[in-house]
Amino acid sequence: MPFAAVLAAVLVLVGSGGARADELRTALDRLQQRYDATKTMKADFKQVVESPSLAGTLESKGTVAFEKPNRMRWDYAAPDPQLIVGDGTTLWVYQPDLKQVIKAPLTRAFQSSTPVTFLAGLGSLERDFEAKLEKDEGKEWLLRLTPRKQEQGLGTLFLAVRKSDASVAEARITDPVGTTTRILFSDEERNVALAADLFRFIPPDGVDVVAPPSY
Repeated sequence: MPFAAVLAAVLVLVGSGGARADELRTALDRLQQRYDATKTMKADFKQVVESPSLAGTLESKGTVAFEKPNRMRWDYAAPDPQLIVGDGTTLWVYQPDLKQVIKAPLTRAFQSSTPVTFLAGLGSLERDFEAKLEKDEGKEWLLRLTPRKQEQGLGTLFLAVRKSDASVAEARITDPVGTTTRILFSDEERNVALAADLFRFIPPDGVDVVAPPSY
């Protein structure tokens, strides 16, 4: 995936009146409360990319972990392995098949990707997004999130939020050219101890370390 799409991969207050507005308020409050109370998180994920330029879909899976305020790790499994690590200072994107590591300041990565900022524990729904309750699907709310700070290429974001515990079941991003990236989360664990070295990365010998394409 392009570097910008990887960042936008993982994360609104405009609603209609009456009961629908109340339901939106409930969904946003519960989602924010859950993430305010979450210090660490790990989960399995499945990523599905659909694009007008693709003959079919691209699917990948792996594990993800976050530790507030600014550490994260995405492990993409074979056959297309990739590792993304935010160590508190630097964002590393290791692509072993290309023998390449993309390196960027973590502050720049978060500034250019509001959804990642929110998931990493630095964001706020009220401050960072305008929201609409797109659909009430019985057991889930589907929220349409529009960053208040518009950024080129970010597109439209949706979160499917489970009503049972306000966890995020799915994040979906559609960019301006019609590419949709869906990330489905499962087996989430919150506030568990995570090893410190989970968020450390040392480039392997023999790989190129480069800046992101737009840097």
